[in-house]
Amino acid sequence: MKDKKMIKKFPVLKCQSRFLGLCKIYTISIPEKDIEDEVKAFQKNMSTALKKEWYITFHTSENAIVVFREKIFVMSCKGIVPVYKKRIDTSHAKDKQRWDDMIQYAKSLGVPDEQCDFLPEDFTKQEY
Repeated sequence: MKDKKMIKKFPVLKCQSRFLGLCKIYTISIPEKDIEDEVKAFQKNMSTALKKEWYITFHTSENAIVVFREKIFVMSCKGIVPVYKKRIDTSHAKDKQRWDDMIQYAKSLGVPDEQCDFLPEDFTKQEY
């Protein structure tokens, strides 16, 4: 993130390290009425300092929003069961084609399979 203070605008529910501590994953709470504006704000704030592509995932009770520096994908979460550090299985996804398009886009940017998990395993247990 260009401006790390942006995350502090919202309640942080959880923070975990990934990839030998080089990446921090924050679980934050954003009011659903503000999600569209905040997704765009986060996208504008994505750092280009990393040589590799990265993404931000948001999810609501209905949808997953996967944000890349140049593109945003919105898909239904129905039928998705993520497995940590494995490419997400889209075989039963309601929006299978959108999920597959997004994964293909991620792969075209060099995102490896183990980073194509996109949603936390416990996303279905989140309260909204």
